[in-house]
Amino acid sequence: MRECRRQKAEGRKRGFLHWAFCILHFAAPAGAFGNDLTVDRRTIRMDESITIIVSLEDAFATVDDVRVPVKNLTIDSGPSISSEFSWINGAVVRRKVFRFTARPIAPGAALVGPLIVAGEGGQRETLAPASVQVTPDEASASNEPLTILRELLATRREPFFVASEIDKTTAYIGEEIVVTWYLYNAASVQRWQITKIPKLPDFWTEEIDVRSEPPSQVIVGTMPMERVALRRVAIFPLRSGTLNVGGMEVSAAILRRVDDSPFGGIFEGSLVETRFPSANLKIDVQPLPPGVTADVVGEVSLDCGIPAQRAGGPVTMTATLRGRANLRTAAAPHFAAGIDGESEVQQVSLNVEKVRDGAVMNRRWSYIIFPAHNGTMTIPPLVVSAFNPVLSRREELRCAGSTLEVQQASAAIAPIAAATRPLVEGNSRALLPWIAGAIVAVLALLVLVKPIRRRRRVRRQIKWIMNSGNVRETVDAMVDPNALAREASDRGDAYRSLRSLLDAVERDRALDVDVTRELEARVRDLVQSLQ
Repeated sequence: MRECRRQKAEGRKRGFLHWAFCILHFAAPAGAFGNDLTVDRRTIRMDESITIIVSLEDAFATVDDVRVPVKNLTIDSGPSISSEFSWINGAVVRRKVFRFTARPIAPGAALVGPLIVAGEGGQRETLAPASVQVTPDEASASNEPLTILRELLATRREPFFVASEIDKTTAYIGEEIVVTWYLYNAASVQRWQITKIPKLPDFWTEEIDVRSEPPSQVIVGTMPMERVALRRVAIFPLRSGTLNVGGMEVSAAILRRVDDSPFGGIFEGSLVETRFPSANLKIDVQPLPPGVTADVVGEVSLDCGIPAQRAGGPVTMTATLRGRANLRTAAAPHFAAGIDGESEVQQVSLNVEKVRDGAVMNRRWSYIIFPAHNGTMTIPPLVVSAFNPVLSRREELRCAGSTLEVQQASAAIAPIAAATRPLVEGNSRALLPWIAGAIVAVLALLVLVKPIRRRRRVRRQIKWIMNSGNVRETVDAMVDPNALAREASDRGDAYRSLRSLLDAVERDRALDVDVTRELEARVRDLVQSLQ
């Protein structure tokens, strides 16, 4: 009897335990759900990415958008969103999961969150932050190809990286510097793309097209690699100090072979997503020597045309600056002394020859002089103040002055009125030279009307842009920013140069230039290129 009772008691105990196990089994998933902010890894390198996961439940699962605050990280893509519905203990449990991909900005500590989410019925919850440690990477901290390759091979990574080359690391303000970013590859790359292009707000930039430059084969250490030029740019520093040239980042899908032996399958392996950011460059920019001022910095030459007057019209002449310098912002050559009359100067042309080792500019101006009196007129020399960075000295470029016999420009139309009276008197043959001269003078004036009107139109547009209150928005409304940012043309160069200066001003950079004057000069270059 006792044995029977004991067996019944043990049976009831086993039934209770089974019932309790079932309750806990079905209740556990409900307790496992909840709002949460997590990351897939807590330690990453500079060339790696992390996945940020935001899980929301029930009243919070109705949220359509989530903005995750991050520090020392940049969110590249996302979110990818998935929704789940579960039936637990007679109740519907809704879940929504947001996944973001983020990459590090610099070695050191990084933080994801905290994140405040708002659900239905005014519910709010703060999700705890997640900390991430970004470890220094010797490969992405160097621009020496051999150093990068050794580090990649030592850490069992693919031989695929970006390195930059610079022709000089010390320069004067306004001196030309050429930077090139190269892609080195010895892996089985399925696809690749540039994911980050450095902004250069401290420099005036001139893009040099490298699309027609063929890949080359180089030996890095003992490994043959393919080298492709990604970007080449001639930069001109706008201020002194230690300036930073950012790195370029490339991402790729690389086939990682399972068996590295000679008998392994060529197409056997897994596709690995990777990216590589190149290291930054530092440039020591020196100001011009004390007491030295210059209209242009670089190795330039000055050529001038011979002044001439035709049919009693204005005296015209040209001046051309050419050399390895930023002539877009250069002031026009000026007369060394005053002129007996009025003069105007306007840009005729600006050509930029972009070659492998830099940019050579050629800028021409036209001078129109209206003599105040008849007789002998002296044209003073044209001069330009230039600082030669190679010789570290100031040079004065000069065109010799000249003298010529002139007529007062305003009297050029007088023969037109005088020509009609003798024709009535029948003395037309003697007046043919006067008539011809009058016609030539009128035609000359008509030729000058169009550029004068164009110049006035440009001035009005520049003034309107400068007085608009927001130069960037005004310019972007006039053009297609996305197209000009990539266009390989003079107007594309002018737009990128203007945008780089606006970026520097918005970042409150201390520029060693008159910002208003420099901004007006870049707006002028863009407006003229759009005409």
